[in-house]
Amino acid sequence: MRTVVEVVARVVGGRTVLPVLRGSGQLAVRRTGPSTVHVVATAFGPLGGDDATIRLVVEEGATLSVRSVAAAVALPARREGAPSRQRVHATVAGALDLRPEPTVVAAGASHIAELTAELAEEGELTATEQVLLGRTGEEPGRWTGTNRIEKGSRPLLHTTVDLGAGAPAWLPPVAPRAYASTIHLAGRGSEVATGDDVVRLPLPGGWVTTAWGVELHRVVGALAALDGPAAAVPA
Repeated sequence: MRTVVEVVARVVGGRTVLPVLRGSGQLAVRRTGPSTVHVVATAFGPLGGDDATIRLVVEEGATLSVRSVAAAVALPARREGAPSRQRVHATVAGALDLRPEPTVVAAGASHIAELTAELAEEGELTATEQVLLGRTGEEPGRWTGTNRIEKGSRPLLHTTVDLGAGAPAWLPPVAPRAYASTIHLAGRGSEVATGDDVVRLPLPGGWVTTAWGVELHRVVGALAALDGPAAAVPA
């Protein structure tokens, strides 16, 4: 199934408005606060072969917070080997806070997640990712996540993480079933910091933090402890 979500945030009369707010296919989008939207699944999945594109535009001076209502469970396709895919493309001249609920990749499923963000010089971005490979009592699926971030038309970050059966770097004992990351670009950079299976690395004007382990709640806790207030989800 082909899914497209589009959101545009713009400042009119000193406040953020959303002149474009639409979803199709497996996802709907609802405004739930002055500058907050929630993405709502209208069908179970994603299933292997499904393709979702989320386009976000945050114009100068505007703020946009994007959340999801529940965790997404990626399931295998009837045709073996077909991955599901979600692409997020963000153009940010204001401030974007992107914090979806976790993605759970069931046994036999393969899911590809891509984030491409183009920031203006004054653009701000906080983006989180939380992944769990396999549901309780089952083998892990496979998840591949790629982040491409540009600021002022200059490359800032390009990373790919590949986890699960068949991934080249996913070999016991280095085989974490849970993974989380935060990209924070708003203000000054940060020093390198490490903890148990968690690391924060500086970027110009921010940082990127990753954590991994066996249980997702512990991984998310380690990430939050290292990131501090930047990792806290606003009420």
